[in-house]
Amino acid sequence: MVASGRVVVGLLLAVLALAGCSSEYTEGTSAPAARPDGSLEAARTKLRLVQQDPCYTVADLTRQWPVCARWEEEVLNVGNAAAGARPDDREITDPALAVRTGHEHFVRGGCATGATPADTPRCIGAIEETRTAVTRLAQGMSAAR
Repeated sequence: MVASGRVVVGLLLAVLALAGCSSEYTEGTSAPAARPDGSLEAARTKLRLVQQDPCYTVADLTRQWPVCARWEEEVLNVGNAAAGARPDDREITDPALAVRTGHEHFVRGGCATGATPADTPRCIGAIEETRTAVTRLAQGMSAAR
């Protein structure tokens, strides 16, 4: 009984190995490797999404802030993408830098762990700083053509 079980497992592993080696879907493709869209329009789309998050919309961050680390990361990425799309436009790069500063204050304050640190007001202040920068970034991006 044990020997037949080993044979079945061996056959199953062999089939899986052969299936994994198939190049049917990769041979003959001429498409370039997928890369993220670095356009300002893509950054606008992402910004609209982060502006819908409760970390941006909730009036009282007292109970919301412990789950805002992901939002902070997303906003940082949006700011970097927008600044990368328009590196010479201070209406975008200045608020993007302010987003980065708010994010750094959030991380340095120990807020990214989601656990209640000794200084909750510091974490809330960092998110509010980031939210203000996001609002400025949205204004700068909407003015850009």
